[in-house]
Amino acid sequence: MNRLVLSCALLGFSSITHLAHAESADGTWDGDYKQVARRRSGFVASIGLGLALGEASGYPNEIAKLGDPAYKRNTGVAFGGADHLWLGGALTDYLVVGLGFVITGIKHDQTTAGGSAFVFHVQGYPLFYRGSAFQDLSLFADFGAGGMKITGNDRPDADGGLMSVLGLGAGYEPVRFWRFTFGPTVEYWHWWSQTLTMNSVAVEAKLTLVAGP
Repeated sequence: MNRLVLSCALLGFSSITHLAHAESADGTWDGDYKQVARRRSGFVASIGLGLALGEASGYPNEIAKLGDPAYKRNTGVAFGGADHLWLGGALTDYLVVGLGFVITGIKHDQTTAGGSAFVFHVQGYPLFYRGSAFQDLSLFADFGAGGMKITGNDRPDADGGLMSVLGLGAGYEPVRFWRFTFGPTVEYWHWWSQTLTMNSVAVEAKLTLVAGP
């Protein structure tokens, strides 16, 4: 009985692989989705460098000092930068995912808030099938975890410990050369934990490498 089941399974697998090979041999088989990549496929890597405007406030990462006004740190409205790197892949022309790393820092007078985080990146092109410039207009999200501190001004540091990180943004990639695209992005960032919160808006110039098509 077991041999019969195994024989049937092997026969079925052989038939499927033979069919897949036959259909892919003429370059027309696409996984039965009838879709051929036109704009992006395969490996994707992106780096963004930009400016940030935001505000951060928090306390030392000590229970006794949490909520004590004497230890509260606040940058006020602060100016700085945000850099972003991620590696991933294009699942379709209109959906890209990846893993990345973000560094941000803002400063006002002698007070600085700086941190870094690992993020999961999801980027969609919801108007892709409208064609033309819409194929390069994207909405994206970054979410993950990291850490941040507020330092300076000869006061105890505020420490966010392990923080949750969320970014929501939009981008446009009008410049294309070889396998690269280039364009601006704007992203809202929210970092938070029990001891520290940071909100900022970053405007970046983003360079992206796309393996295909």
